[in-house]
Amino acid sequence: MATLASTIEFNGSIGNVTAYKREGSDKTILRLKTGPTKEKIQNSPGFVRTRENNTEWGACTALTSGIRHALFPVKHLGEPNFTGALNKLGKKLQQLDLEGARGQRSVYLSRNRHMLKGFSLNINAPFDGILRHPVNVQTDREQASAIVSIPALIPDVSLFLHHEGAFSRFVVSLGEVSDVAFNNMEFGRIKADRVQIIHTDWLHTEAQAEAIEIHIQLENNIPEEVSLILSIGVEVGINDRFGDKELIKRAGAAKVLEVF
Repeated sequence: MATLASTIEFNGSIGNVTAYKREGSDKTILRLKTGPTKEKIQNSPGFVRTRENNTEWGACTALTSGIRHALFPVKHLGEPNFTGALNKLGKKLQQLDLEGARGQRSVYLSRNRHMLKGFSLNINAPFDGILRHPVNVQTDREQASAIVSIPALIPDVSLFLHHEGAFSRFVVSLGEVSDVAFNNMEFGRIKADRVQIIHTDWLHTEAQAEAIEIHIQLENNIPEEVSLILSIGVEVGINDRFGDKELIKRAGAAKVLEVF
């Protein structure tokens, strides 16, 4: 490893040299590209396991893509690294497939839905740290519906949002996501991308509010390999110069309430 000590700075690659910066340092670090070529990885018998791992990882990220779509009404409230946590969860799901051969193991969320329940999109300031009283949920898979009961909101008792002059509202979403299964010599999933979203009214963060029930539903007849993801988030906003609500970045949070 070397550092660049001149007025010429760049990030990226030039020939066999890659330049990058490390957190906590203002220096540009240089390193030579090493490792096997792309052609060798794709064709060499010595990289069979690598090809199997890469193929299976693609199935994990495909599931993550589906989950992110189901969560798109609340994913703007999450921290940037929650996608990596979903990929890791997908890998754990894949390892539970004891039927598929190595390189062909499917990712069956539908068989292990409990593993995604309660997933937090935030670590530093999670949803449960903002709304301290529990949110009650009733689900009906046959009707593809859910009832979300948000408790009474009492600042500094049940709701903790310390933003002077701000407003908050809840976002509830119900989305579907398909398993990623190996079939006919490739990974695939059925089309499942419907999402429903409901917002509550904006409320001043210093005001109290009575408990509310939110009913949310998709069209029914959900295939068994499709899971329904019920999520909730809290947005925080302030009035802009035109009186519209402008979201305060990194002030809210979201989580998965139920997977059914």
